[in-house]
Amino acid sequence: MTKSIALATLLLLLLAGIVFQYYITALPELDQPISVQSATCSTEAGTISVTFEDRDGDQFHFGVRGSTDSKPQAFPLFYIRNPKLVPYVYWPSVGGPDERALLRVLDGWIQRNVSPEAQARLAQASPEALSPSEADVAAVYQIYEILQARHRR
Repeated sequence: MTKSIALATLLLLLLAGIVFQYYITALPELDQPISVQSATCSTEAGTISVTFEDRDGDQFHFGVRGSTDSKPQAFPLFYIRNPKLVPYVYWPSVGGPDERALLRVLDGWIQRNVSPEAQARLAQASPEALSPSEADVAAVYQIYEILQARHRR
């Protein structure tokens, strides 16, 4: 009897661990409208990070971590599904399915929130040449372009 209880407890803990791991590594389902709460671009290192916020106030923080030694296409992606509840930074594999899923999210966000004219301007302008109001959108667009270049191959 005690072995059965111990085994059931162990299985329950294993299942809870699997569910928790899935929760912290899966992309959140944010409710529209989604806005950019904050964005940062580090020009000397190349790191770009963005925080999305949905209509309910839920946040999703993501970005690419750069270095002066590597090309933007090799920058690893990171995200934090729910920084207020579980501040766990997840680093999906470069070119993997989690990156493709985030690319689809960013593509949808850009299609809904950025006009084609603004997209053309963002694609051609350097971040320093943009106005402060465009800088947040530019950070999202830069991450989008990096992921798009990886998955075009």
